[in-house]
Amino acid sequence: MRMSERARAQVAAQQQRREEAVHLLGALDCLRGVPANELARLFDLCTFRVHPVGATVLGQQKHSLFFFLVLSGVLQLRLRDKNGREVLMGILGRGDCCGEGPLFGDYFRQMSALAQSNCQLLQFPLSELRSALDTLPRLAAALRQVYQRRLVECTLARVPLLGQLSPTERLALVGLLQPAHYARGSLILRQGSPADSLYLIETGQVAIEQAGQTIATLSEGDFFGEMALLTSRPHHTDVRALTPTDVLALPGVDFHRLIEQRPDLEAQLRAEVERRLRNGALMRSDTARARELQLAVTRGMLRGSHLFVRTPDLCPPGCRLCEEACLERHGQQRLHLNGVLLERPDNGAAGRLDVLDACRQCSTGPECVEACPEDAFERIADGTLLITDRCTGCEACVPACPYDAISMRPLPGPRPARGPLGALLRNLIDPARRHPLIPLQPAPAARRADKCDLCHGFADRACLSRCPTGSLRLAPVEELFSL
Repeated sequence: MRMSERARAQVAAQQQRREEAVHLLGALDCLRGVPANELARLFDLCTFRVHPVGATVLGQQKHSLFFFLVLSGVLQLRLRDKNGREVLMGILGRGDCCGEGPLFGDYFRQMSALAQSNCQLLQFPLSELRSALDTLPRLAAALRQVYQRRLVECTLARVPLLGQLSPTERLALVGLLQPAHYARGSLILRQGSPADSLYLIETGQVAIEQAGQTIATLSEGDFFGEMALLTSRPHHTDVRALTPTDVLALPGVDFHRLIEQRPDLEAQLRAEVERRLRNGALMRSDTARARELQLAVTRGMLRGSHLFVRTPDLCPPGCRLCEEACLERHGQQRLHLNGVLLERPDNGAAGRLDVLDACRQCSTGPECVEACPEDAFERIADGTLLITDRCTGCEACVPACPYDAISMRPLPGPRPARGPLGALLRNLIDPARRHPLIPLQPAPAARRADKCDLCHGFADRACLSRCPTGSLRLAPVEELFSL
């Protein structure tokens, strides 16, 4: 009896501590309004952590596996703009959170969080939290609200022009921005239309066109519309969405008020206008460069961050070892030589470059993902797009890819039983299949979609390892094209 009373006392004490913890979670700013039953489920996933001053809680160079809630202490949140310059995003204290991006974003750019004092945090595994959110709607809504606000703040911070503003100044702009979404191929700005806003690209990629010719492309963290605002003239180019694109528009009145308060911003904007005008003039006068940019757009060479490129002059005659290595490893060839030839006469022996035909690992708006009815594609931390075991072999992604980078491959089936026992089993099974007494389960897919995934799961990339001369490499897009 005495042990039973002790056990009941322990259970009561644990329950009281649990209720106190749930109450504590509910008092945190980012979780206000989340019901107690959902907070209790969240509490079950947490681990208490203490980080000393100077510790890195989140790192930019690695994919974080955790979401954090701040109980006490101060964290400094930073990220890098498009030019690689580190920008202060904000100061986090009690009731704030960080690391929520991967819960909702397809390919959320990592931020760093550094402890500015001794910090007490609650740590949650992202994989478990992501699975639990389906049954925790109010918690999911609260965290998504944090994510959406921070996504806007990240967009502002990643624009080099606005990254120099203080977090408070950027936060003041957030309330002025007007979000808009544009479908693939739609016109965002028309040449000759009046200036009304400065446009910041939140997600997606756009083409700047003049007289039907692409003269530049812009992507996440870039901006457009500044030229017409500064000159008080109509837009002199079309801006077209190459992918589904989300923009944030800063109305002209607020734009002019901002540059009046910060003349240094106007000077930088005018310098950017001059650079873009020079680039446009160069494109119009250099037909080879203009053709190359148009080819890069139509063949998707600007959709990802890297491309497989080889220098044909370094390849032994008739060598196709890279293709053979790919075929041997994967059972199907995922890349092909003689894709797009780039001529660089000013680059000596490396003047000719062959961009291989392979999956572009599209970072925004991949058509294959949009077409897949089974949500079978998954983006991992390094940006690689994988086809998972959820693929049913429906083939919807094959025609959806504009670059013919996806094909179907047969899956290995069970080996038929041989010998007298195998014959007996076939005699029993085949009639049942022809005249089933009960509905049979649908057979698993005999084929599935296949594409280059940069040899995910292997210690090397087969094509690169097999190349005997170093001709083949995985090159950053910025190295090949002046973006």
